[in-house]
Amino acid sequence: MTRFAFQFITGLGLAMSAALNPAFSATLVNGGVIHFRGAVVSDPCEISARPQQLSMSCPENNRMQTRVLSYSDALNGQSAYPNLASVSMKYLNPEKSLAIVQIDYR
Repeated sequence: MTRFAFQFITGLGLAMSAALNPAFSATLVNGGVIHFRGAVVSDPCEISARPQQLSMSCPENNRMQTRVLSYSDALNGQSAYPNLASVSMKYLNPEKSLAIVQIDYR
């Protein structure tokens, strides 16, 4: 290999590594700090399980209001407070004796 070809390949390699280095170094992060600001503006709902229904007590007009939601309504995704939270329920076993109820606040 001639000296010119060797220098050309070496220079080309250096140029490519210099061009790609910022892209790779931008994806590597050694650490940092994230600050969150804000506040919870209302209390969460209180949920009580009853036979065949859920009791949801949620803050509404500066007072706790209680509404009842059947298990079948929870299975269908209906909520006692549709503007405040969505409710979903999933049975864990075929006997339908164990379930998970998930409440997602808006």
